[in-house]
Amino acid sequence: MDSIKLNYDKIASDYNQRYPATQQWERGQALLELAAGLKAKTILEVGSGTGYWLNLLQQVTKNLYGLDYSMGMIQQAKRQPATLNLSRGTGTHLPYQSGTFDLVYCVDAIHHFGDHHAFIREAFRLLKPNGALAIIGHDPHSVDTSSWYIYNYFDTVYHTDLQRYPAGTSIIKWMEQDGFTDISSQTVEQIKNIHVGDAVLKDPFIKHNATSQLALLSKETYQSGIKRINEALAEAKKKDERIVFRSEINVKMFLGYKK
Repeated sequence: MDSIKLNYDKIASDYNQRYPATQQWERGQALLELAAGLKAKTILEVGSGTGYWLNLLQQVTKNLYGLDYSMGMIQQAKRQPATLNLSRGTGTHLPYQSGTFDLVYCVDAIHHFGDHHAFIREAFRLLKPNGALAIIGHDPHSVDTSSWYIYNYFDTVYHTDLQRYPAGTSIIKWMEQDGFTDISSQTVEQIKNIHVGDAVLKDPFIKHNATSQLALLSKETYQSGIKRINEALAEAKKKDERIVFRSEINVKMFLGYKK
């Protein structure tokens, strides 16, 4: 299934552009509160990328572990203020001893793991009793989670996301099958970015290498999407109309505990 792959080494150096200092990330606060509530002493992030979220959790513990397949991302993560224990590997074969972690989580990453169920099974193995697994991200399969202009202007992006992302209902089913208890799903962040007119061209998420959705596109397909946006802007200007580009995305956290 994971025939749709992205070479993150190529975009690692620019990846943090998606985290502007002016943006408040509620998903990070939810993650921090979860870790603090668990009194987590050892934490693993799978698909840790540049270490952005792990660095936040140094407020809870110094025993922070990150795993990513991209060496470029790992090199970026080494620059974080927190001391991170970083390894290269895949989300389906986690190279740690069973019963090692109080919290295992991923943020906007499970769609890169290929066999999503295998990751959940591995996470259960790694957790200590009373430990938790948190899967954070959006679900393009759910009609109440996504209204993103990127899907409307760039060919194949929405269809590709449906292939890459597991449905939330599947995540819950797999957690149940693998022995997790007290499973829940809640919205932890509501992204509402409204870009009026030409302001859309300054959206950091519209850059070719800012998200996997656009980075997966060929240069030609990406430029075609930009052309459509510019054509829409020109048409609105011609008609003296106000055109709005909306990003309204519900970010969910799927949470389960190992008793």
